[in-house]
Amino acid sequence: MNPSLQRAVTSFYNLIYEAQTFATAMARIDTAEQEHYAGRIEGLNWVLDRCQELEEMDTNLTPSSLQRILGEVKSDLEHELSVQRREKGRRADGREEALNFVADYLSSLITATEIESAKTPA
Repeated sequence: MNPSLQRAVTSFYNLIYEAQTFATAMARIDTAEQEHYAGRIEGLNWVLDRCQELEEMDTNLTPSSLQRILGEVKSDLEHELSVQRREKGRRADGREEALNFVADYLSSLITATEIESAKTPA
């Protein structure tokens, strides 16, 4: 995998981790919105768990292998978002918000991976 794609994947994972850290700090400060932030934390924790492979990723991973992994994460994310939209539970709004935040960045990363896969001979 080229260094730029490697940095993008690492940045994606770190972005999710930092968003989770931020939501945790905000939940402690803004007690009026504590439940909303708790929902964000739950959503971001779900994504971090699902993206564990990205953190442990080997630099020798091919763009097509990465594309497969990201596609699986996106499929799971879309399913989780549909569940959140149906349930609208106590923390669903914050959780859905966190998942939507990640979905935008994940789509961009998938596009970058597709571009890189097209450059690399199979």
